[in-house]
Amino acid sequence: MLEVQGLTIRSDTRDLLSGLSLRLPADGITALIGPSGCGKTSVVKWLAGILPPGLRGEGRLSLHGTPIPRPHPAISYQPQSDALFPWLTIAENAALGLEIAGHSRRAAMARVAPLFAPFGLSGCEGLFPAQLSGGMRQRAAFLRTIVQDSPFILLDEPFSALDAVTRLRMQDWLLQRLGARPRGVLLVTHDLHEATSLAGRILVMAAHPGRIIADIPVAIPHAARTEAVMAPLRETLKSLLIEDAS
Repeated sequence: MLEVQGLTIRSDTRDLLSGLSLRLPADGITALIGPSGCGKTSVVKWLAGILPPGLRGEGRLSLHGTPIPRPHPAISYQPQSDALFPWLTIAENAALGLEIAGHSRRAAMARVAPLFAPFGLSGCEGLFPAQLSGGMRQRAAFLRTIVQDSPFILLDEPFSALDAVTRLRMQDWLLQRLGARPRGVLLVTHDLHEATSLAGRILVMAAHPGRIIADIPVAIPHAARTEAVMAPLRETLKSLLIEDAS
């Protein structure tokens, strides 16, 4: 269990977040939704230890009840874009996180090599990001994140730059990968369909300052999440967001 207690994030002029607390279980996807400017991205950046200059965060982060610093090897972070370095090959990009963590290049490359096939990237190891489609670049970014073997993953709108069809395929693919290797995932998204399709739990944030106003479990099996079945939940979420904005 990864737990945040009393998180407040401030700029010089205002509080972006105030007293936010959440618990992230070690298995399954927790979606974090809310209006633009409520601080969703600031939450994951604080967790990842990469708040931008000008923002100050105060709060307690613990893993299984023990306080931990940030950044921490138990937490991996993937930003909105694939953030692949264009001058590195796909294999070099995938191994980069391991190298930064202290592995030798040879050890890092050996560790990522068996994963290209299950990630749908077989044959792409020597290519550069510009030679791949958006969906394949995103898979490479996921490979780089997941190969670090962190039990918790932070995903900040990872599918927002993809077209609708590729986005649906990548969402299904993510569920398959997590089924093969369960992790605790915090997924920031503005897309209610994405949140209700993927998450086992949805946290709703309000703004001014950012805070969690609802914690909604989603017990419906993924295979049964048809449009008709999920429509009432989406209406509930929409109502919560509209009420906060009014």
